[in-house]
Amino acid sequence: MDIQIAGRHVEVTEAMDQQIRDNIEKLTRFDNKIQYVTVTLDVDAGNQIVEILAKCHRSDLVAEAKGSDMYKCIDSAFAKLQKQVRRLHDRLVSHKKNRTGQGPTE
Repeated sequence: MDIQIAGRHVEVTEAMDQQIRDNIEKLTRFDNKIQYVTVTLDVDAGNQIVEILAKCHRSDLVAEAKGSDMYKCIDSAFAKLQKQVRRLHDRLVSHKKNRTGQGPTE
């Protein structure tokens, strides 16, 4: 998995980097087919903004969080992304279970 972490108008500290990497490890519990994750940390007019882009199963997942504390924004954005990954994984698994090769039953 390719991981990119960038900061716009903010320096990415070691603690932020570690928190992001820990959250990415949690994502792999739900789906290990994640190809890449790009995290952008930004400060705009006093607001802390976290944007996460992830490529998983031919789908591009996007999560964003804004707030006054960067660490809370990181956790919030990853919670949103985790929900999307879980939903995508459940949808793919349920489609595979329904594929039996037979027509619809009446």
